[in-house]
Amino acid sequence: MKKFLSLPSYLFLLTSAILVSCHHSSTDPQVSRGTLTMHELSSSYISSRTIRVWTPDGYPKDAPYDVLYMHDGQMLYDSAVAWNHQEWGVDEVMQNLLDSGRIRPCIVVGIDNSEDRIEEYAPDDVAQYMSSGEQAYAVGEPMGNRYLSFMVKELKPFIDSTYDVATTAEHTFVMGSSCGGLISSYALCQYPNAFGGAACLSTHVTFAHPLSFKNRPEAMDAYLTYLHERMPEANSRLIYFDCGNETADEAYLDMFGRIDSTILALGYDSVHYRHLFFPGAAHTETDWQRRLHIPLQFLLGN
Repeated sequence: MKKFLSLPSYLFLLTSAILVSCHHSSTDPQVSRGTLTMHELSSSYISSRTIRVWTPDGYPKDAPYDVLYMHDGQMLYDSAVAWNHQEWGVDEVMQNLLDSGRIRPCIVVGIDNSEDRIEEYAPDDVAQYMSSGEQAYAVGEPMGNRYLSFMVKELKPFIDSTYDVATTAEHTFVMGSSCGGLISSYALCQYPNAFGGAACLSTHVTFAHPLSFKNRPEAMDAYLTYLHERMPEANSRLIYFDCGNETADEAYLDMFGRIDSTILALGYDSVHYRHLFFPGAAHTETDWQRRLHIPLQFLLGN
């Protein structure tokens, strides 16, 4: 869960509220399939951010493409530039699925994390269901609403105007792991008109402090109440959760059963909701890479 590091930022000026530039350098991540383009965006809501956009082989011949937004962008494509030398292997997995016709044409928008990662991935509105009046996370000031405002109000318009993509919710998805899984579920609830589905891998549903790893039961209960109150209408959107049982994932097992009950009680069926358990899987990019094809096919399958 401790993915706090970010690559050096490169700031460029272009125009108005969101400042954009494209760059390539010897320190950029390398992909073995498709093409990776780096953008630097400034924001009215969060700190300036590196955006890593992957387009598949042959782009843009199959336009318009679906769009998958993924958090922790540093970890997606190239282990050589990742802080722990692990990666999701997004370029290889996506291209293999596309080549075999198992998913629709899609680009991936990787959003780098920052030193405020925990705060940016913290769902502010969960706290309103806590009687104590405390924050859901016992760290800093929650910035989840600001981070999602950046995604929906600044980043998405930039992607929609720069790339040959479909712009409706039915073709726009969000995915992340750990705290990135938490903010992905929050994004689907907060902006159902922007996102048609969310994939939440090894989601940090215990709200444990990132240093002490002490679970926060009141926040966990509040998150379930939030899902019950704010999930999009049953079967109108796609929602995927999964979990392993090694390292940090072990702490999530009981909570995932409760999430399952909460979402099923809302009327979601197996076509629109998937909840999978992977015995022996740990809280690592290596293990998320091994099963990445499953949520991708769930969200983007033909």
